[in-house]
Amino acid sequence: MVRRDQYERLERHLRVDGHGRIEMTFSEVSAVIGAPLPRSAFDHPAWWGSDPKHTQAVWLDAGYLARPNLTAQRVVFTKTDGS
Repeated sequence: MVRRDQYERLERHLRVDGHGRIEMTFSEVSAVIGAPLPRSAFDHPAWWGSDPKHTQAVWLDAGYLARPNLTAQRVVFTKTDGS
């Protein structure tokens, strides 16, 4: 199980990059957090959702929404308005 502090590495990565649109493969996300993504990240678009109660949804704290493509195993992080 991935810990919150590992997901926070992704938040820092997004903040440092700062672009309006950041596309990453699931492998790249895994490399940033230093652990494999859970199976649910590959199987359920909701894992990438915008529910702040989800431990992994650190992209919200960085001012991004996540749009996954499960087939391509890629995710696009898009800056929200006002960020």
